[in-house]
Amino acid sequence: MKQQALRNKLDAMAQLPGVNGCALVEIDAGMVWHHAGQIEGVQTFAEAASDYWRLYGRLAGQFQDLGELRASIMMHAHGRLTLLPCGGGMLLVSLTAGQKSGLDWNQWQAHAQELAQLVNLL
Repeated sequence: MKQQALRNKLDAMAQLPGVNGCALVEIDAGMVWHHAGQIEGVQTFAEAASDYWRLYGRLAGQFQDLGELRASIMMHAHGRLTLLPCGGGMLLVSLTAGQKSGLDWNQWQAHAQELAQLVNLL
């Protein structure tokens, strides 16, 4: 039941205007738990993007004066990857169309917080 609620929430996030896809990835293993979206390759993007987060983990000492990393955003020529911790040991990876995607980031953050709560219930 809790797994289905988690999937439903991730599916709802993927339906937000401006979101092309999203996934929940186990940080340590890089394993995708669930993915959703309108483009092919969401799972592949998510697995690869989680490497960015693990790289930060290995180099965190170099950035300790900045404090804990809360999110990572990579702007590519054809889209944006946003990585955000999402509950214990999980990472939310979102693919959006870029700066002019029309995404309501406040709504996105509310969904991400609800998703993190569901992850923590598992």
